[in-house]
Amino acid sequence: MCIAALLLLAMGLQAAKLKGVVIDKAANEPLIGATVQIEGTTLGAVTDIDGRFEFPDLEAGKYVLIAKYISYVTQRVEVDLGESDQEVSILMATDDRQIDEVTVVARKNLEGERALLQERQMATVAVENIGAKEMSIKGISTVEEGVKKITGVSIAQAGQLIVRGLGDRYSTTTLNGLPIASPNPDNKLIPLDLFPTSTVKNITVSKVYEASAFADYSGAHIDISTKEQTGEDFFNLSFNVGGRFNTLGGDFYQMDRNGTLFKTPSLRSDLRDMALADFEDYARHNPLFDTNFDVDKKTALPEFGGNIGVGKNFDIQGNNLSILASLGVSNDLQTMQDASVRTLEATGTTLNEFDYDSYATTLKIAGLGSASYTFRTRDMIGYTFFYARNAIDNYMRREGYDYEDHNLVGSNNVTHIYSLQNHQINGKHFFGEDDRWDLNWNGSYSKTGSQEPDRRQMMFLKNDDGSLSLFKLNQQETMRYFGTLDEKEWVGNLAAGYKFSEKDNVKFGFTYKDKDRDYMATRFYYDLDGLNPSVTDIYHPSDFFTQADIEAGRVTIDRVQQRRDSYQAGNEIYAGYAQVDYYPIASLLVNVGLRLESSKQWVNYYTDGGQAARSELNKNDLFPALNLKYEMPKENNLRFSFSRTVTRPSFIEMAPFLYQESYGSAQIRGNADLQNGYNYNLDLRYEQFWTNGDMFSVTGYYKYLNDPIERIQTLAGGATVHSFQNADNGLAMGLEVEFRKEIVKDLKVGANGSFMYTDVKLPEGGAYTNNQRALQGASPYLVNADLTYALNFGNDRQLSVALLYNLQGPRIHSVGISGLGDVKQQPVHTLNLAASYQINSRLSVKLQVDDILNRDVVFEQEVPSLNQNVEVERFKNGAGFEIGISYNL
Repeated sequence: MCIAALLLLAMGLQAAKLKGVVIDKAANEPLIGATVQIEGTTLGAVTDIDGRFEFPDLEAGKYVLIAKYISYVTQRVEVDLGESDQEVSILMATDDRQIDEVTVVARKNLEGERALLQERQMATVAVENIGAKEMSIKGISTVEEGVKKITGVSIAQAGQLIVRGLGDRYSTTTLNGLPIASPNPDNKLIPLDLFPTSTVKNITVSKVYEASAFADYSGAHIDISTKEQTGEDFFNLSFNVGGRFNTLGGDFYQMDRNGTLFKTPSLRSDLRDMALADFEDYARHNPLFDTNFDVDKKTALPEFGGNIGVGKNFDIQGNNLSILASLGVSNDLQTMQDASVRTLEATGTTLNEFDYDSYATTLKIAGLGSASYTFRTRDMIGYTFFYARNAIDNYMRREGYDYEDHNLVGSNNVTHIYSLQNHQINGKHFFGEDDRWDLNWNGSYSKTGSQEPDRRQMMFLKNDDGSLSLFKLNQQETMRYFGTLDEKEWVGNLAAGYKFSEKDNVKFGFTYKDKDRDYMATRFYYDLDGLNPSVTDIYHPSDFFTQADIEAGRVTIDRVQQRRDSYQAGNEIYAGYAQVDYYPIASLLVNVGLRLESSKQWVNYYTDGGQAARSELNKNDLFPALNLKYEMPKENNLRFSFSRTVTRPSFIEMAPFLYQESYGSAQIRGNADLQNGYNYNLDLRYEQFWTNGDMFSVTGYYKYLNDPIERIQTLAGGATVHSFQNADNGLAMGLEVEFRKEIVKDLKVGANGSFMYTDVKLPEGGAYTNNQRALQGASPYLVNADLTYALNFGNDRQLSVALLYNLQGPRIHSVGISGLGDVKQQPVHTLNLAASYQINSRLSVKLQVDDILNRDVVFEQEVPSLNQNVEVERFKNGAGFEIGISYNL
């Protein structure tokens, strides 16, 4: 009723208009930034993000429209305008000639699905991509969610990326083509949920190698392209509200916090730097921290989020300056109740078992700023700044039995803050006759941080009569932990190219990368031996545990800050490459390249005895790459790729000291003898594209892994210690299928599936049960499917509905040791719904429902002695919804 009334009102207010859309004839994709002029007048317009233009309040009569766009044939369209509104469509075809008369510089829209399909079809090497428009229609809010829709890509727990069965170490991530550092000490890749799609133009995934890229990947090269100002000026404001059905309006627990998640807590430097004897005296007479162990209960409120974006073009003496800025903030609340986890002995007997409830609060902030200046028609220089900060505060209440049969209740809180600052400058220039020479240069500085400020834990013993007392087995059950990791990375790149024919060219370049990391951790343990309260409420320890108890000596605080709790590391790479694109015949493209990389990697650390030591790994390597593309009639391509790439150990993996990122996490000891692993990659792909946006592809691949780096587990003093060793060899092979099809007008279906086989032979000497197995994290099959309905009502109104399904097959979560089999995550099915309605050219609304199936995530472990699988972990993420509104000026 309301929508109908608004439409009637809008029709009554309309003035005579001439409006339309400019479309790429081959890709059937709107063109952003095309100029449309009325011949013989000074009236002109520039197409918007949807390729649309408008001339309001024109008198009836005959007009001639002139449409221009760089590298496209200029179009003249005659229009006989009556008293009512009229809309025209202008189809433009590409022109290989230089169009000197076009003075307005515009860049191709690489946010739309069809434009990206065309880029994919024309690309020298096989790529897959997803753009901002498709992600918006499908309700994808982060890059992490976006890459999961790509064939052969999945996300394991803790955000680890798995590509074709190969784990985090086998892939690489770049931002606008430049590497970015990771704030996670255990993962090579930066967490992809740091990047909201509101700042992203498109995501491109390449699973084959070409010589112009760093050679440290065999799984995938994921490039995140940030938005840029390419069309007319805009101002956008959006707001959303939502929540999880199992969280909203329910009880929500949170441990005492100093301020909000906008603030990053830190340990006072004097507490870390003062001598131990001075610290012990100071701690007895002065409060050390501005938080306690109390837990507050509140009602979970709805989640809120918003984004503001602005873009503007400036004409400077015929040259173009484009500026774009965007800022987004969102929060999330998640309750997980009745979750469980346990560990087993080889006989199948339960060693320890805990049920838990967790309450997580997340705050995400992302900002983007970019400026580009275009001159001499095609030359350009630009600057991009990207900032992201994800803060997660998670309170957990645990109850269960440990391996000594203590009935325990635990209250613990973890705050983790990831941050990224990235500055980029770039330039592109053309020289010589017909611009045969091009020069590209870029550089970046990125700073990432991983802060774990004030992790807290307090344990209680549940007595036979049901009463509670403090658990004081070894005076380390009540504790605080402060950890900080900072990583800085500088990258510089200079590349030149020369066209020796219309299609053939040669490229060569030089790249430098320097990365440094600094890690430090401090722990504080509370000795509660002199404190024996009657505990009636675990949520308010301040009732029986105060500063007065510390001053009276009933409680002492021990600071543990060993030299091995810090390390510094670095990696410096000098690289040069040359590659050629050559057509020996009109339908065959040969891309061949060679890259030289000189890598120097080091870690300064302290041994268990506190002695300073250094581990180094220096290598000079050649990496060849061959990519063939055979273009067949009717938009068919056959592609073949071969390459050699490298897998380098991470900083932690090559330093032989006992490392524990945080209390309760796995103990890790590196290996000073660890060497690079080398990968030999073969790909064969057939792909076909249709002009209406349909496509089909099938890919077969084989990867031989020579000396792959594998995590092993050993036993030391009864405890499990994780380490790393070069295995003999491994392989990954599989088949990938993808298609997109328009069933009827406005209704499209898309799906992709991956079927994988992986195998690795582990070195002798480990405590693992199986010395030959699938790669950890690899699923034998992955499936994505979506059904999208997009219906236009006139020029400005559109209804879009998308249903998205994802299936992740079973995968090894952790490797079994001491007679126990591997722990496997069981298949995970998810179903999401996204709907949006464009009310008019300015206003739109959306609705999302995530994880409609709301199925449990289950882990099972094989117990060979019982010849059965036993469940060891279960939790449920919870279904959620979001309602949003967006307004454009």
